[in-house]
Amino acid sequence: MSGRTILNIALGALVVLLLAGVGIGIYNAGVSQGIAQAATLPEGSTVVTTVPYGYGWHGGFFGFGFLWILFPIFFFLLLFGLARAAFGGGRRWGGPGWGPGGYGRDGWHEERERRMAEYHQRLHDEQAGRSGDPNRPNPPNPPNAS
Repeated sequence: MSGRTILNIALGALVVLLLAGVGIGIYNAGVSQGIAQAATLPEGSTVVTTVPYGYGWHGGFFGFGFLWILFPIFFFLLLFGLARAAFGGGRRWGGPGWGPGGYGRDGWHEERERRMAEYHQRLHDEQAGRSGDPNRPNPPNPPNAS
């Protein structure tokens, strides 16, 4: 890793820690304020509580019912995918990838060179046919010509 990447990671971690510290401080201030107000209630007064859930049944994993099973499955797929990427696993089907020559920028290099040489030869054959050179044969017609 370069020094810039390490610096970006360190700055990101610092921002996360700073935001967590601010959030914890605000939460603690709210709890302290609530305790201070509760201590000033007159004697014999009643505190009204509310029901902490809405209408209906919200069983399961955070209200998702039976769909909670999808979260662990997704987690394991993500975990195995990251491990595969970390250890150099790539595509395993469809050949080497990106075309006849394999991966990378030069994957089509050999095929391109072969086609360019074929096209170059065909242009020379057409030029020789137009010049009327009796020693050279006429080029074959292209397959899509009518």
